[in-house]
Amino acid sequence: MAYQETLRKAELIIKDEGARRLRLRILMLENENDDLHEQLALGDDRIDLLEQESQELRGQLDRAQEDVLRQENELRIQARELNNLKVGVIAMRDMTI
Repeated sequence: MAYQETLRKAELIIKDEGARRLRLRILMLENENDDLHEQLALGDDRIDLLEQESQELRGQLDRAQEDVLRQENELRIQARELNNLKVGVIAMRDMTI
């Protein structure tokens, strides 16, 4: 009889220990889940920041490309004017000869 009582108590202790292990595992998984959510939030924040920086850089690039086009056009106009002046100088020289 004492043996069966001891056996029953041992089984209860084993079940309690199993339940404690499960609770501990649940707590560990919840903690890991919280850490992963925090990492995800940090990653999302980083993505948002990078997207904002990307948009700003695209705007700067667009403005720089517009400036380049404007300057290229201005250089073409100046080159034409220079050629016209050269032609005029040559024509004047030919007239004086």
